[in-house]
Amino acid sequence: IITVKVPDQMKKKMKQVNVNWSAYIREYFQKKIDEQKKKAAAAKLDEIRNRARPVSEEELLSWIREGRAR
Repeated sequence: IITVKVPDQMKKKMKQVNVNWSAYIREYFQKKIDEQKKKAAAAKLDEIRNRARPVSEEELLSWIREGRAR
């Protein structure tokens, strides 16, 4: 359970609109979690890319041919 304090003015305005605030906040939290996970994954991929050595076209083609032969 999370409790959020909002100013009285805002609380009055929130009551004037037909929104399930609990559901809205849960959805927002999930979006933020997903966004942060994507950022972390992208950073990890960048780190891996920076550590990886460049692969020549010839080497890449040989890997493809080896894979097809199997």
